[in-house]
Amino acid sequence: MSGALVQALFDHHPHAVLVTDARGHVVAANRAAAGLLGDSTPPPALQHLADSPAWHGAVADGAAWSGTLPVRGADGAVRQMQVMSLPAPAGEPHRISLLHTGESPSHMADDRFRIIADSAPVLIWMSGTDGRFDWFNKPWLAHTGRTLTQLRGDGWLADVHPEDTERCVAIYRTSFDERQPFTMDYRLRRQDGQYRWVLDNGVPRFDGSGRFEGYVGSCVDIHERKELEERLAAHTQTMRLADRRQNEFLAMLSHQLRSPLAPISNAASVLRTIEEGHPTLVRLREIIDRQVGRLRRLVDDLVDVTRVMQGEITLVKGRVSVRDLLRSAVETSQPKLDAAGHTLRIDAPNTSLAVIGDSVRLAQALSNILSNAATFTPEPSVISLAAKVSGGSLHIAVRDEGQGITAEFLPFVFDLFARHDLQSGGNPGGLGLGLPLARRVAQLHGGDVKAYSEGAGHGSEFVLSLPLAPAEEPSTRGPVAAPTAPATPSYRVLLLEQNPDTRYLMRLQIELWGHQVAPAGAMDEALRIVDAFRPEVVVCDVEGPAVLGPAGLSPLKDRLGHAAVFVALSAYGHHQGEANARALGFDAVIEKPLRPDTLHRVVEAVHTSAVNG
Repeated sequence: MSGALVQALFDHHPHAVLVTDARGHVVAANRAAAGLLGDSTPPPALQHLADSPAWHGAVADGAAWSGTLPVRGADGAVRQMQVMSLPAPAGEPHRISLLHTGESPSHMADDRFRIIADSAPVLIWMSGTDGRFDWFNKPWLAHTGRTLTQLRGDGWLADVHPEDTERCVAIYRTSFDERQPFTMDYRLRRQDGQYRWVLDNGVPRFDGSGRFEGYVGSCVDIHERKELEERLAAHTQTMRLADRRQNEFLAMLSHQLRSPLAPISNAASVLRTIEEGHPTLVRLREIIDRQVGRLRRLVDDLVDVTRVMQGEITLVKGRVSVRDLLRSAVETSQPKLDAAGHTLRIDAPNTSLAVIGDSVRLAQALSNILSNAATFTPEPSVISLAAKVSGGSLHIAVRDEGQGITAEFLPFVFDLFARHDLQSGGNPGGLGLGLPLARRVAQLHGGDVKAYSEGAGHGSEFVLSLPLAPAEEPSTRGPVAAPTAPATPSYRVLLLEQNPDTRYLMRLQIELWGHQVAPAGAMDEALRIVDAFRPEVVVCDVEGPAVLGPAGLSPLKDRLGHAAVFVALSAYGHHQGEANARALGFDAVIEKPLRPDTLHRVVEAVHTSAVNG
């Protein structure tokens, strides 16, 4: 065979063929070998042969040798390849080595994976057993505009946003050490310099025998989703701020309304004591009482809603009879039902059922539902109130034949200030506070209020649900005689009030309750009369701190010591008013308006606390 023919067979052989000397140095390579190993001269494919004792033994014996060697290809990737080394004809110092391009099934799978990965619409990476990243698919290269060589190792971190780099490395290293999957998001720089948010999911990979081979991961672009999440978070923060400002506004509004309400109510109370024999005064006083009552209910609803929304409502829980609950709510709502010409039909269980809760708040919740039915039923009709037990819960349903609720509005019927007036040209009044308050009170008792309606003109039904109380153990004690109420004591009251009208009316009112009153418009005036009057109670409007002066209550406390109880009047909610009063040195706070029995109860409570303390 001619030398030219042998050279042609060598050059065109489909497998990579190398000619090496006895030391393993490559002296010739065919085209397949050059394409596989690159154009380096000589190709370093068999550089490890010289370190193989088995190969040295085969050379000494002039025998064939085969084995697996790590071979770095033209793409830079290292593959385990089958190598077969054959001895040359006798007298020839060279050996012929064949690199088997038919790889093992696992490596064939790797190649197929890389072909698929390069055509995938996501960014894919792989790392080796040393944790260093050694391969990225073509979409990753296109996204970053960098080469595989630039990305290998830790080179890919140059494209991660500096603020995210430390976190990413920590998550990867921790997961790698524990051989656990991970998910992380970070900003990856695009070839145009823009950082884009990506979501990276990495998992460990193992060969068929369970040997750890590194990690593989994929990244998807979540930039638009991340921006949407940030906008939603900002919107949520704005809504929370608006909600807090709304609650603060309601608290301030209720204070501003309640402050002038107190002297008006006091004036009506004084008129009641002098109206005998004066029909005109009686009529005027009744008008004032009715309008003050309406305004007070409005203010009370505002205060209650503010407390509920701020979590400041205090529940005095006890065993509440269902019959008593229904009776109390009906008594409160009856005037409004009568005024509208409605008939209330009640279906109550005969058994003695009870719930655990605040009797006043529960009656208020049910009364609000009844009042809502009366308000939104334009024509006189029958409103039903039915109580039944199901699944360990009490369900009180209020059904009306009024305007109904449209399907569009039904999900918002319990929203604060929500109104759904379908009457043409009608304005039934109200601020949309009753139903939200009723539902929140029910929820604070472990229950709820739900609304049902078949649409406009078909009426509506509201169901108040509450957990039933456990059955009460029968009592073996005999009847206990009711205690005799002690007579209300008379106090010497020092009244500190800056407003002359309010001061005059409050003085008349407190004196009509049987107390002695010394009024003062400022601290210096109070100090002039305190030694001679020796008050037992000092009453002051906490919203008018100017009346106290820069030293506050200190001058009076220095004179009186513990001989007097210092009481603040506040138009704010209980918690806020008490906090303000305590900060100013008061012993107790009374929420406006002042009522006949309130002063005595507060003073007695302070005295009892002092004795027990």
